Formats: sequence, structure tokens, C-alpha cells
Amino acid sequence: MTEEENAHLEEHGYVVLPGVFSSEQADEMRERALALAAEDREKLKDDASIYLDGKSQRVWNLVNKGEIFEETVQIERILAFHRHMLDWGFLLSSYSANIIGPGSPPSSLHIDYPMGDMPVPLPDWTFCSNSVYLLTDFTIENGGTVVIDRSHRRDHGPKHKERYSDTQQVEAKKGDVIIVNGRIWHGSGENRTDEARVALLCFYCRRWMPPQQDHLKLVRQEVWDRATPALRTLLGEQARAADLY
Repeated sequence: MTEEENAHLEEHGYVVLPGVFSSEQADEMRERALALAAEDREKLKDDASIYLDGKSQRVWNLVNKGEIFEETVQIERILAFHRHMLDWGFLLSSYSANIIGPGSPPSSLHIDYPMGDMPVPLPDWTFCSNSVYLLTDFTIENGGTVVIDRSHRRDHGPKHKERYSDTQQVEAKKGDVIIVNGRIWHGSGENRTDEARVALLCFYCRRWMPPQQDHLKLVRQEVWDRATPALRTLLGEQARAADLY
């Protein structure tokens, strides 16, 4: 984490890290995510994982769904940013693919769980943060992430479904990673192309918070057996142990 990258994150609420993944790595993760999405869509039908008029989809619990996902969730260069925002011992709250399909409308602006459900004024520190792994280019046309610059400094979130005039879209390339402070007002844009905009969302939270998904219950034994100490910490091993005393 360079001083310039950290300064941009602190000032604007996000920062783009170029070229974290090779084109080949991004393609492998994208194809795997799209295959999983196709499998889920056959099973889920009306599940909330299919949203935005049925044109977009989330695929959850990626730690269980391929070794490449296990590897890419624990890259130290990425984790350094989240450690800066969340302190040591933070957890993987959820790890999902986010597929914004052709014709998908924009989502509402929001701040991340659990801050959107908290009373205002919000505390002036960060509860959660995100890494957005770009598996396709993010453009204005295909629904690149929408943000309100510096909104992470506000003591409240946006009003549900309200439109704001001071939004901007983050444009970046396949293989880049966007580090996002969970307090910033953000959402997906409208996809006006004929191809899906695909990303992975590595969502982290402070160690004392309940994660979106309980990985200690969800993760397969074979995944746990080969997990590095860093991955076991992210999945909640130390946090759960601390709860016993």
C-alpha cells in the first residue's frame, strides 16, 4: 500500500489498484463465476440472489467453489488496505460474484451492511470494506460502479431509491481491483451493453461483528484442511476462539 494509494482511499473513499490480476486469471475466475451462476439460476428461480428485474445475479460462498477463489481472497497487498480500515483480525464477511447482466437497471445507492440499518448519526469510523475484483472492464456503458465522491465522510446513508445528481462512475480495466470503504455511497450502474459486467466482491468486517455468512459452518472440510493461517483468520478461527473465554 503506497502513500498515494492510501491518501486517495482516505480522501475519496475508494482507490483503484491497476493490474492486480493477469488477463488469464481474470478470465478463469469470470468463466468459473458465470458457470456457477448458470447452475444457480436453474435451481433458485425466485431467490433474492437474482435481482434488478431478473437481469443481475449474485453467487455466494465462493470460498467453497474453487481453489482460485481461496487463493485470491488472501492476497496480502489487498488485505493491507482492509487492515488499515478495520484493524487486525478482521473477518471475511462474504465472498460473492456479482454479475450485472445486459439490460440491467441501476441499483439504488447504499452503504454496506450493517451501517445501512444503523441509527444516525453514524460513528465516524469504518465497520466494513470491500475489494471489487474486476473480471471485465468497468465502463460507463456496462454499469461500472457508481459512487458519490467523499460521501464516506457523511454521518448518514442515502435515502432508499432516491436519485442524486453528484454521482460518478468508476471506470477501470479487467484485472484491476477497487478498494472501497463500506461507508461510501455506491451502487451498480445501468448495463446498456449486450454483455455481462462481472466482478467478485470480497467483503470484510471487524472481528467482533457477525459476518454475512458464517464460514466456519459453511466451508467444506477439504477447504479448511488446506487453508493457510491467513485464510483461517479471515474465516473466523481466532474470533470464534476468543468467544470461548
